[in-house]
Amino acid sequence: MKKNLIIIGFCAILVSMPVMTATQTSEKSSSIAMPEKNLILPQVPDYDGTFVGGLGELYKENGEWQFDYYAYLAGVYKLGVYKKLYGYIYNLDEEQIGNIGAIFGQKLILGFIEDMQGNRAPMIGFLIWNDTHFAGRIMSLFGPAPHMIGEYTPNN
Repeated sequence: MKKNLIIIGFCAILVSMPVMTATQTSEKSSSIAMPEKNLILPQVPDYDGTFVGGLGELYKENGEWQFDYYAYLAGVYKLGVYKKLYGYIYNLDEEQIGNIGAIFGQKLILGFIEDMQGNRAPMIGFLIWNDTHFAGRIMSLFGPAPHMIGEYTPNN
């Protein structure tokens, strides 16, 4: 009986989790613009590339994808069996308001979000990427479940 309750509880959590869907759009029909910011990257040795992007709300309006930024992201990533990322979170005035760190595999991302006072919360989400862009959605114990979009640049 106890095992059945655990399984039912786990299924209820999965059903209530926000889900990200992706559809292919052409550049002409998308009005999502990446930030042209001069954000400072974390000093992490031996990283394989950098990323810049944003946290916010992704929605479709009049047949076009729109993205409202709540915060910006800038960081570095390291490739391996599990990919690792570490970055800074900035408010819209480009002041650092926190950090983000995670590992990710195929589409699942696990990590943490931390504010400037050192308060850390675990994070889980989904992340998809192509040759230059990434998109996903993250959830934490506190706050909303924002979408994240951005661009990444491998080191050459």
